[in-house]
Amino acid sequence: MSKVADISEAIVALLAKELPTFARIPNPYNITENMAMLLRKSFGVAIGPGVNTERYVGCLVSWQRNYTISVITQVDNTENDVIGRFNVEKELIDRHRAILMAFENNSTLDGICIKAVVTDDSGIQYIDGQQGKFLAVEIALAVEYQESLT
Repeated sequence: MSKVADISEAIVALLAKELPTFARIPNPYNITENMAMLLRKSFGVAIGPGVNTERYVGCLVSWQRNYTISVITQVDNTENDVIGRFNVEKELIDRHRAILMAFENNSTLDGICIKAVVTDDSGIQYIDGQQGKFLAVEIALAVEYQESLT
């Protein structure tokens, strides 16, 4: 298996631990293409572009790859329910914080990579899907790792 696949599995495992009541969506690249029942409380991990850092150590080359973590929750309350909407937003931000702390406390993903760092996020985004309304936050994760040249 490639290092990218190993890292992806480690990220998913970490998220499953931090988000035990959330389901994993099958298509993290286009959130609205997932069925509404999967989006109720869900997360996804999209593998993004990578760049060769051109740092070589023996037969290993260092790469940095970007991942996008999406955390989605359905909005069940009415448009005028300010407190209910705020509680949904608060829970989403609390989940964001838990994810941030998990990567801070395990930045090597148990030794699989050099470092995994949350670099930024999208803020809370409103998604008006065909089958419901959702709030989501996308978290950018930069992962530096070494890949064998042989």
